[in-house]
Amino acid sequence: MSKRISTNAKMRRHVKNAHLLEKLVYMGEENISTSIELIQYDRSQISEKSVQPEEKLKDLLKPDCINWFRITGISDAETTYNICKQFGIPRFDIKDLLSGYHVTKVIEHETNTFILMSGSYINEAHELGIYQNAFILGDNYVVSFQERPTSIFDDVKDAIKGGRVLIREKDEDYLLYILLNCLHSSFNDTVIKLTNRLNEMEDRLIEDDTDNLNVMRFISQRKKDASLLRRVIAPLREEYINLLHNTNKLIKPENIMYFEDFDDRLRTSSDDLMSLKESISSLSDLYFNNNNLRMNNVIKKLTIVSTIFIPLTFMVGVWGMNFEFMPELKWEHGYLFAWGIMFVIVILAVFYLKRKRWF
Repeated sequence: MSKRISTNAKMRRHVKNAHLLEKLVYMGEENISTSIELIQYDRSQISEKSVQPEEKLKDLLKPDCINWFRITGISDAETTYNICKQFGIPRFDIKDLLSGYHVTKVIEHETNTFILMSGSYINEAHELGIYQNAFILGDNYVVSFQERPTSIFDDVKDAIKGGRVLIREKDEDYLLYILLNCLHSSFNDTVIKLTNRLNEMEDRLIEDDTDNLNVMRFISQRKKDASLLRRVIAPLREEYINLLHNTNKLIKPENIMYFEDFDDRLRTSSDDLMSLKESISSLSDLYFNNNNLRMNNVIKKLTIVSTIFIPLTFMVGVWGMNFEFMPELKWEHGYLFAWGIMFVIVILAVFYLKRKRWF
């Protein structure tokens, strides 16, 4: 399985510390131009429009409604920096967003909260992919960044239009909660897809239908996937505590219970990852057990053949000696007698092995 290595990935090998660079550089692998969609809503109305990346986003904020800037594509480092700078995000946090190392952090500033986390997906080649996501929560606004275009937030947009799940009746912190849940749901979908693939492979191993499959490569890749997912979700649980502290009071008291519920879901996701890891270990054990059974069957067949032919080989060896005075050699019926003896030996050996239930 060949791996695509982009120019940015090659650059990332040589730049060990992105913070040493004078100029911001996007270090990921998704070359997606930046697009911005602004959705503004309150209980009675909603509006949506496209925004040019060079516009001043803070000037577009309406104080009497919730403002959601949905941003896709962060490969233009300068554009991403300018957008984040407008909302007071420090330069080193922006570098983490652009680094491509899938850093997870939750930082509370005086006027906003910056959340950096990863999303996951399974591509058409059944390979695990990880991409950057970021959120900025402020007074009456939420800014969401996605490294690659996905549809995970489309349902949120449809819910806002339809006025479902109380979204239009609640504040910007509830919108953030819904967006985090969508991202978490995509993570769960990834785990479910990986688990289903493991179950399929387990069924094929049980049915002994893996002749054309490289099972060891499959198991090795799934181990890497589980390890990568764990590196994504484990730091988020640790960093999420910072959001629950809510020192800047951007999460309303009536909505804090939703974020506590999300913390419980993160704990459940950790358990799901443990189950995934155990499934991979079980699959590995099943694979090696199958190999041992196959080897035992081969050895058993060779033992059966040896049990039958060793006495025959012994007799042929005895009669093949070149002694002059061997009465059987000059006996008229010696050849037929030898065949008869060997035939009887074969019959007795087969009868004995069947009685022992070797076959």
